[in-house]
Amino acid sequence: MALLVSIFVFLLFSSFSMAEKLTFPNQLIDDFDTFVATYDAKRCAECHEDVYEEWKESYHSRSMISSIKGIANFFTVGVPKEWEKELNKQEIIKCLDCHLPQIKFATERLAQEIATYMIKAKLGKGKEKEEARAKLKKLNLSCYGCHNIKIAGTAPGITGHIDPNVIYTSGEGESDAHETEHTPVLKRAFFCVQCHGVYIAPDGESTYCNTLSGSYVHNYIGQGGRKTCQDCHMYAKGRGHRMPGGHDLEIVKEGIDFQAEIRAFRYGVGKWVPAVNVEAFLTNKAGHRVPDG
Repeated sequence: MALLVSIFVFLLFSSFSMAEKLTFPNQLIDDFDTFVATYDAKRCAECHEDVYEEWKESYHSRSMISSIKGIANFFTVGVPKEWEKELNKQEIIKCLDCHLPQIKFATERLAQEIATYMIKAKLGKGKEKEEARAKLKKLNLSCYGCHNIKIAGTAPGITGHIDPNVIYTSGEGESDAHETEHTPVLKRAFFCVQCHGVYIAPDGESTYCNTLSGSYVHNYIGQGGRKTCQDCHMYAKGRGHRMPGGHDLEIVKEGIDFQAEIRAFRYGVGKWVPAVNVEAFLTNKAGHRVPDG
């Protein structure tokens, strides 16, 4: 009898534990609210509150709402007018695979709905515009985007074999909340470069959104630089998942040395006019061109 009770208790707690584990569907989602809830970073906050609070201060947490103009232009001008293509999920992904990686798990209909919100947030008027912006604020590059989906593009040996219910980390250790697998690629500059540089779309087409990767590889690394993106934007000064960049004054000051020479003089005929001559000298100390994004 005691043995049966022990088995029952074990099964009960095992079932509870499994029910509490984070799970992510390996299938397409068609409902907007379900899509938001499934990949909400708040699901990770219970165990990783400090990281979650850092992430909330980052531009990753507002990767959609902060990029309305550029993405909307791509959807309304770049795709239909310059490329003369239909705005479907395949083309939408060329922006959102970085700004919203979980878009791969959206249906064609939902992907187009999200693209419509981006367009209305730029071109809409009044209430329509406000409602679209409110929707976009719910979408972002969440924990799952980096720690699962984007691993597929950079981790040798596991590309195409990403388990949707595994959280890939750069450190060791296990979790009762989810399956965990260690991958060092999260500490490598190329992990960041896949979005902050040349992006290769699933159909093989490349998009060059900025020149960070080019100047980092050809100039900084080419001249003997050894730091990764993470060294400056995460590990230095305990910046963590805030990952500050060009929008943060502190890290801008570290990346640019400023010196000025100021000379006062007077000029004029009959009446002296005070004036000043200023020469400014800027030195880029960052590992890539400044400004960029």
